[in-house]
Amino acid sequence: MSRKRHHRPPPIRHRQPLDVQQALPIAVNLLRSGQLEEAERLYRYILQIQPANPDALHFLGVLLYQGGESVEAVRLIEQALVYQPDYADAHNNLGNILSSLGRSAEAVAAYRRAIACCADFPDAYKNLGVALRQQGHLAEAIEVLQQGIAIKPDYADAYFSLGRTLAADDQPEAAIQALQEGLRHDSRQSVGYRELGRILYALNRIEEAADCYRRWTRQYPDDPEARHLLAAITGEDIPVRAADGYMQALFDRFAHSFDQQLQRLNYQAPNLLATAIASQQEPNSTLRVLDAGCGTGLCGPLLRPYAHHLTGVDLSPQMIAKARAREVYDGLVIAELTAFMREQTEGFDLIVFADTLIYFGDLEPPLRAAAGALLPGGLLAFTVERLMDETEGFHLSSSGRYLHSQVYLERILMSVNLTPLSIVPADLRLERRQPVGGYVVLTRKLSDLAPVG
Repeated sequence: MSRKRHHRPPPIRHRQPLDVQQALPIAVNLLRSGQLEEAERLYRYILQIQPANPDALHFLGVLLYQGGESVEAVRLIEQALVYQPDYADAHNNLGNILSSLGRSAEAVAAYRRAIACCADFPDAYKNLGVALRQQGHLAEAIEVLQQGIAIKPDYADAYFSLGRTLAADDQPEAAIQALQEGLRHDSRQSVGYRELGRILYALNRIEEAADCYRRWTRQYPDDPEARHLLAAITGEDIPVRAADGYMQALFDRFAHSFDQQLQRLNYQAPNLLATAIASQQEPNSTLRVLDAGCGTGLCGPLLRPYAHHLTGVDLSPQMIAKARAREVYDGLVIAELTAFMREQTEGFDLIVFADTLIYFGDLEPPLRAAAGALLPGGLLAFTVERLMDETEGFHLSSSGRYLHSQVYLERILMSVNLTPLSIVPADLRLERRQPVGGYVVLTRKLSDLAPVG
């Protein structure tokens, strides 16, 4: 979404009124080319002349949505539909905005109205299918997406959405076929490679998944997500940590459904960390607490009883937006967490990494930064996924996440002046319906002495 503007552009003044029918296509072209302020001036000029013009109301709403003003966008498009109830494009765009606001039931209704106004509207079928999938109505979503494809047989986006929906409905072979068909129609869509590789990996068809990621990297050699997943599945050119671009793209994409997905996976990290912290600290609301890699804020309510001031930091703007909606943090920051901790001057009494360090291979930089940001006597609690081979320090698994051994954890913690209080094996969540083993680690910073080693 584009920047949110805090002012209205001044209205256009002309000695002679512009012809509305000439002005509208000019404004549409300005909007499509990203010249938002110029387009807004022209739409508002049109509405001065014709306040009930449905096109101007509709497109001004779309423009304001792109500028971050979603509530006003909804109002304007709904007003356009009062004047022109059979305006299919307006119903469809209203559905898109409502969906972005999490108002999924209203979005579904808007898409249905768009289709009622125009039965040959593949975008509306695709959008309705996505919304139904998000609501869990998989059978109907599949049917709707297939209807959209019947109208537009080369509609790659609809095939990709159908593939995701079939996968969610436990039809992996049909999902693979749909995704491959989508890539046949548009081989430059990252979503197709991402979803196809994910399903092949879940089926343990590792070589096919690797081939899929190789095709993706040939299309986009600099795509951090494609490169990371290819390294994870082949073991070639393994980075010491996941790139910032990969992390931001991954979590921005999953922010909307993140909590629901983790609930289905029986995600335990926040509760496990809360239990570990409670073994050493009373919840007396006196601490400065940092939730490092806070995501949507699942740890926030569990950390709040300990905190006089609770800060969350995450690289993903969409995750931070979800965390803000919980209204439990005193401060939320969009930043790379290692750099953020290095810049802290006041210090924290408690720092928590809930399944954050699984995207770091070499833990020395983030743990050294955490030690530097902790006050003497402060606690650090974190989870990692367990590497059983103690001869290795860390390993990038084919899931794209790093595993760490206990021997490695003990060595790194001591080297950065953190004393391990407990390193406890635990099941963190499910993957492929199997428990994911990890460690729940609690450490204390005893002093500000120079690190050992």
